[in-house]
Amino acid sequence: MTEITQELMDEKLTEIRTTTSLINTPETDIKFGIKGTFYLYSTGMKDNYDLPDLEMRGVPGMLINAAAQTINDVNAYRLLSDKPVLVGQILTWQHGQIRTEQGDDWNGGVQWKAEDMIRLTSAQTDIDHTTCECCEAEKAGLTE
Repeated sequence: MTEITQELMDEKLTEIRTTTSLINTPETDIKFGIKGTFYLYSTGMKDNYDLPDLEMRGVPGMLINAAAQTINDVNAYRLLSDKPVLVGQILTWQHGQIRTEQGDDWNGGVQWKAEDMIRLTSAQTDIDHTTCECCEAEKAGLTE
């Protein structure tokens, strides 16, 4: 396996930016977010590299750039690595741990089948009650 250097990542990111597109649209499915969140997804990975595209759902507006960077980074990594990114994995990434899930069929402006999309979502979905300050205070009997 070739070591993935920053130089190689930068080259692949440049390629990704010319061979794929990132689409940003308001989130319309309440199960993925609240009003004011967004749905980001890539197009072009399936057509150009025979790999599923990536999506993120329910992204807060202030995190759109970080989400877009993460999608592009993971797509570039997939072109360089001999380790595939598959549904059901946990990826340790720059902004934390990512869980990969199967996407859904889509019949919007761009059409795809579920197997053509991998959803990136948060691997952390609850608070660790052993480190939560509020929980520790409550256990200690502190009140407002």
